[in-house]
Order: sequence, then structure tokens, then C-alpha cells
Amino acid sequence: MDLKVKFRLKSRKLTGSLRLVNVPNALITMRIAYKSARVELSTGLHVDSFRWDDFAQVAIGPNRDGMSADQINASMMSLVKNAQDTVEIFESQHVIPTSEQFKETFERLRSGETVSLQPPKARRKPQKSRSEVADITCSKQDKTQSKSQINTNLEKTRKGEINKSLPLWEVAVEFENVCGRQNNWTESTHEKFRAMRNHLKGLRDYKRKRGLKTFDLNFDYFDDEGMLSYLEYLRDVKNMKNTTIEKNMEFLRWFLRWSLQKGFHKNAQFEVFRPKFKKTQRKVIFLTKKEIKKLENYKIPETKLYLYRVRDVFLFCCYTGLRYSDVYNLKKYDVKSDHIEVTTMKTFDSLKIELNDVSRRILEKYKSFDLPNNKALPVINNSKMNKYLHELCEMAGFDEPIRQTYYKGNERIDVVKPKYELIGTHTGRRTFICNALGMGIPPQVVMKWTGHSDYKAMKPYIDVADEIKIEAMKKFNEFCQ
Repeated sequence: MDLKVKFRLKSRKLTGSLRLVNVPNALITMRIAYKSARVELSTGLHVDSFRWDDFAQVAIGPNRDGMSADQINASMMSLVKNAQDTVEIFESQHVIPTSEQFKETFERLRSGETVSLQPPKARRKPQKSRSEVADITCSKQDKTQSKSQINTNLEKTRKGEINKSLPLWEVAVEFENVCGRQNNWTESTHEKFRAMRNHLKGLRDYKRKRGLKTFDLNFDYFDDEGMLSYLEYLRDVKNMKNTTIEKNMEFLRWFLRWSLQKGFHKNAQFEVFRPKFKKTQRKVIFLTKKEIKKLENYKIPETKLYLYRVRDVFLFCCYTGLRYSDVYNLKKYDVKSDHIEVTTMKTFDSLKIELNDVSRRILEKYKSFDLPNNKALPVINNSKMNKYLHELCEMAGFDEPIRQTYYKGNERIDVVKPKYELIGTHTGRRTFICNALGMGIPPQVVMKWTGHSDYKAMKPYIDVADEIKIEAMKKFNEFCQ
């Protein structure tokens, strides 16, 4: 199903840029993309921006009308189901809908109307009289002339005078607005390019403080030396790791490449600057089979009874591969006799995950509990759960020192932390994947459970699984002696 659905808060335009501030009672909008159809709708739901998790695209607090976060998220999932049903209607007839057709059918389903499998026909535009056509033509000509006058200066700058008349910052804003609309950027992507603008302004201010009082950035600045200057600013002033610098350099290159293609400048020297960054593959933190059993059997003190539920939820993630956002939104009606059905909050994939003995036992334990909003499990706030997981894993003795290595320039930096400090809610998902692959379950089967769409995302786990299998094979040496 070639369907993509994204939720975001409606941004407010401040000083010429899209910037999401602490907006009270902000409207949640819904963007639907299916083949050539692109639809943006109002969900009718509102939430304060500080009660919204843009990464997971879920509400994390109640709104001003008294709706809880679970109720808001359930309403959004209902809209996703309507979008899926709309797609099924068109696919059953092998029809690729227009945006107008998709929107009309979606709204009819949303209102509760029964829609036949025959997709709606495109509306025919009423014929206009000759006089109406003449009036419209004249009106378009007037608007074209007016627009031409308004954009005269801009058109001149696009012919090569951009560095003198249009600041780089204004072009960066236009880049964000245009590409954001074309590619359906999430708020987190907008945030990355707002950060890029802030870094560029930071570089300008840094140069001015170093004695260049009239220094200002323009497109001609970004030759080899200018790109190196930006890299050094990120490394030495912003104190970034190499991996973070590499991402930020690519963001800048994307912007410069777009502005070059649009004719805002003629400087293509930035493409030649391709530095090599020293970096290491990020270490995958997960629990081994022995550690999982140790956690299951650990006797929690009576003074720490709140850790029981935290352990149950975490173990459920270890045995199903669910993300925190998905186990948080798991409802009792999502639980079937031998599997659970989940539409993921992050990617909107529809997953069917079979139950095993442990995951079924945990669900049965809370089946009779009257949990809020018909939840299947007693999941608490993510930050609190991470805090309690650190506490639980420290008590269980997961204090193995783990070395994490990263580079800043040519400097190698090693940070050693006890394992319990590195364990969080997402460790459960990593544990499921690593142990499943380590047991020899084919990657394509694991991907069906987890919703991964390609092997690139699975590669770090496959590498870890290979190490597990190598160590397991060594046990045959003892067996043969």
C-alpha cells in the first residue's frame, strides 16, 4: 500500500520563516500522500505545542477541551484507518485517484457515509461563456503584470546579482518553504534547516567578533576555504562530533545545490569540498538471552513495587520488537488470540506480530485491569520509564563497562559508562531484533515484525547477530573436547 500519512502542528509564520513556537491550542493537521494524490486536511484536534511529540507524531498531554493524549492519538489513528480504507476503495478498482477524488472519498468515509467500491468520477468543469472567458483572460493578464512588477527586483537578482541584493538568509527561508511543501517535510526536518540558518548566523557573528566587523556571508563565500571555515566553526566552536558535523555539512550542501539550480548564484565550488571524517559505527546496546532471564527472575524489593510494571512493559518490547510509542498506544482491541495488530505511530506501517509465551503471559496479566483509555499495558511517560529502567537495571547488576568511541576532528574520544546507563525503552526493540537474528531467523521475517523497509537499517543488527553466532559456534569446541 503506497500510502504515507503524517501529522504535524500547524506552524505560524514569524519574521518570514516557518517557526513553531510554544503555540497554545495548536491545530493538528494531516498530510496524506498516495501515488499522485496529495491531500492536506484539518483533523479538528488541538493540543498545546509543548504537549506534542513531533518525532513520534503523537500527543503527550491533554488538550484544553479535556481530551486526554490517548483520546487525541486514538482519533488520529481512526483517521489513518479512514485513509487506508480510502486507498482500498481505489485499489479494488485499479484506479489512481486525483487529489480531489481522494479527498472527497476520504471525507465521505470520515463522516460515516457508506462508500461503494466505485470511485467517484472526476467533476466536469462547467462551460464558460465567451464573455466570461474574455473577463478571466483580462484578469489573469492584470495579475501577471502586477506580479511581474512586484517581483522585478527578485528576477534581477536571479540573473546574477543575488549576492548584492538578496541576503543569503532570505534565500534559505525560501528554500525551506518551497522544499518543505514539495517534500512534505515534518516539523523535525524544518527544525534541522532552522538550525542550519542559526549555525550560519553564528559563523558570521563569530567572524565579526574576531575582528571582521563588516563581515557578512554570501554565496561566493562557500568555496573550499569557506566550507572549511564552516566545518571548523561546527567542530571548534559548536563542539560537534564528526558524525554530527557530516550531517550538517550535507544540509548546507543541499541548500547551496538547490539555490544554484534555481539561479540564485553561480558558485559551484562547494561541490568539490568533500572532506573525510573519521568515525566509528555506533554500538548497538541490547540484552543477551542470559541478561533477559536475569531481569525476568530478579526479585524487586517491596519498596520498589513501581518497577514491576516498568519491567513488564520493557520485557514485552524485548519479545515483540515494538517501539515505545506503539506499546504506549496498544489497546486491548488490538490484541487477538495469537497475535497483535499495530499501525505504527512513526511510519504508519500496519504490522501483524505473532505472540510468544512471554508476550502472551504479560498481556494476560493485565487483561482484567481497568487501565485508562482501554490500554493493553500500564505504560508510563517515556522519560520516567527510562529513569526507572536505569534504576532497575542497576539493581539487577547490569554494570558491565561499555566503551563508546567517537571522533572530533582527528581526536579520538572514548567514553566509558556502565551498561545500565545506556539502557532505555528503545533497547527493548534492539534486543528483539538482535536475538531474533542471532537465533537464525531470516532478516526478511524479522523485518515483517519490525516494519523495517530495507536492509540498510538492519545492517548494524545483522553485524551484531553475526558476532553472536560466532561466539555461539565456539561452544562446539568445548562440546567436542
